[in-house]
Amino acid sequence: MNPRITWHRVLITVVVVFLVLTVGFYAASVLLAPADGRNTAGLFVGWAMFSMIGAIIFGIIDFFVRPLGGRSGDADVMAAAEEARTGSTRTQQTR
Repeated sequence: MNPRITWHRVLITVVVVFLVLTVGFYAASVLLAPADGRNTAGLFVGWAMFSMIGAIIFGIIDFFVRPLGGRSGDADVMAAAEEARTGSTRTQQTR
């Protein structure tokens, strides 16, 4: 397997984990606020904020790591469609 695809999958998994943590921490802050007061709610909101920042950072890193074209994109599908339509994958006219 291509190492870029592997890194892409790992980074997407990390982003999803951070997003789940964000939702969990925020829900905990809402549920615990009436019982334990503002300090506990603020603590969980802070953790939710850092989880969201982590998801954003890893999402930006993934943007630069993800593979372009090939099996993970539509390049092969578009080339096959062009070849079936015209018999060639050329996209520019000869001069």
